[in-house]
Amino acid sequence: MKYDKSTPPSTTLGKATKVELGIYVNNFYSISELSEDFSLNIYLRQQWTDPRLKFPSFSNGTRKVKLADKAWDMIWTPDVFFRNEKSASFHDMTTPNRLMRLHSDGKVWYASKITTKLSCSMNLQKYPMDTQICPIKFESFGYTTDQVYFEWLPNGMAVKTDTHIQMPQFNLVKTSLVNCSMVYSTGTYPCLEINFHLRRSMGYYILQVYVPSAMIVILSWVSYWINIDATPARVSLGLLTVLTMTTQSASARASLPRVSYVKAIDVWMSVCLIFVFSSLLEFALVNVYSRKLIIKKLKMPALRPWKKHDDVKQNDECVKVSPETNGHGTVSNSNHLVKDPEGRTNARLIDKISRKLFPGIFILFNIGYWLFYSFIPGDYLKNR
Repeated sequence: MKYDKSTPPSTTLGKATKVELGIYVNNFYSISELSEDFSLNIYLRQQWTDPRLKFPSFSNGTRKVKLADKAWDMIWTPDVFFRNEKSASFHDMTTPNRLMRLHSDGKVWYASKITTKLSCSMNLQKYPMDTQICPIKFESFGYTTDQVYFEWLPNGMAVKTDTHIQMPQFNLVKTSLVNCSMVYSTGTYPCLEINFHLRRSMGYYILQVYVPSAMIVILSWVSYWINIDATPARVSLGLLTVLTMTTQSASARASLPRVSYVKAIDVWMSVCLIFVFSSLLEFALVNVYSRKLIIKKLKMPALRPWKKHDDVKQNDECVKVSPETNGHGTVSNSNHLVKDPEGRTNARLIDKISRKLFPGIFILFNIGYWLFYSFIPGDYLKNR
């Protein structure tokens, strides 16, 4: 009987061929929020039974053999592909990194080393306190469920990971298995999906984003203890903190996609910017009160009129009577603009209130912010 490698093994028996799938994860590479993808290196393991390949056991009791390279091109193999793949490649250094074993009962074991980049739709509303679920989807390209169906390898062999996997920003929390069979116009195609639950590590963001921005906000409060007459110092401090906060906010969001929803880091940066800007506005208010002028009438002795003297006649000079006097040496009233003592008192009072009000509000914001984003489920924000 001639072997037909284009026909699934069980088709001749009138039933679908069972293909068991599993992977061994060697390593995770880059996980990019900007392009919403992740890369990993895996061993893709497939197992099926092809009755046409049965052979008797050897005399020494051997019941399986390793097939030669390129044997996978000579027999039927499942047409598995990654549905969410962006790019992928086999490894051929220093020899093709594929292994095919054949058992005497016709069972075929096929493993291949693959590096692939896969798309991962990310929800960044809790960024950087988020947990991303990135899938890898195995689907048959040309066989429907009537011809081929997929199952996971038994005995916990569906997903195995290297115990030494380390990622700079994420921790692999768990994996979950899903049946993702799809119905197309040409039929239902088998599909299995592995979801990697990746929790982002907060250490980098605490040290590089949250602590520096909080210190900038605290620095802006220093102006409340500076003398109200030290205008250059307070204005310089206010502008410095506003510009620094703006620069840091832009830097923190530079590596993120331009999504339309609000992220956790957006809330933090926006509130910090509002605090430092409010400190600058507070000084503007203090400055207005401290410079407030009032009209005050002062009583001053009038100047007596000067008369010409003999010793100055030759210069024909004289001094005119001040228009504010009555010309007879009596007392007259004069209006003068002076700083309002009550205004300066109010300015100092505003500074004293701000010393407690701004830190208190910032502490309350921190409590609410960390509680909300630490305990609120990501799905709750996604569905709103």
